[in-house]
Amino acid sequence: MSYENIDESYEFIRTHLPKYLTPKQTDNLFKLVKANFPNTDNDLIYSDELDSSLYYQGDAILDIPFSDFQQGSFDISYPKGIVISNTCDISSDNDRLFKPNVQLARVFGVNELIEQFKEDGHDAFKIDEFVSNLKGNRISNLFFLPKKITNGEVVMEDSFVRFDSNVTLPIEIFESTTYDKNYHPSGDRVFSFSNYGFYTFLIKLSVHYCRFREGVFRTA
Repeated sequence: MSYENIDESYEFIRTHLPKYLTPKQTDNLFKLVKANFPNTDNDLIYSDELDSSLYYQGDAILDIPFSDFQQGSFDISYPKGIVISNTCDISSDNDRLFKPNVQLARVFGVNELIEQFKEDGHDAFKIDEFVSNLKGNRISNLFFLPKKITNGEVVMEDSFVRFDSNVTLPIEIFESTTYDKNYHPSGDRVFSFSNYGFYTFLIKLSVHYCRFREGVFRTA
């Protein structure tokens, strides 16, 4: 398998492909990501076929409590949240001395964002440019989620994840009957990611938290 003459971003992708895949699966995933990244596509990114006995990193869940600090006080809203904790860390099969928390990032609707920008008086050209960059996944702290359709029903309009808007909740909440792990509309899980969707999600998550672009030399 040869990946010669590819740019730095593709070299990063190749280096960080999942090690548990077979050589053929690795080759196919790399070709798929290279052909489509950073753009997302509804037919490529989502899956409703994973085991519904647990939640996975990248799963979107309905009605997650997020606090909003406005005018000196906190208000609670219940939008969708996406799991950013590692799957292994929150698995009930993982024996541990203390139970972990689950970290989730908030999901926003694109149309909701556009309307807010208009209310704030932003220039239409700048709004269009921002949305174009958002949908092209060119904004480091945001991950675009295309419209999700299940059995002909729109279960989520064009949306995006804000990696810098988080909440941490006890895992007991997700191990109880508070949330139904079945897929929407019968349960509270909106979607899981396919291999391609999960990998592009991890790339953006890693870029947001771990990129070496600080530009500060830290002396001892």
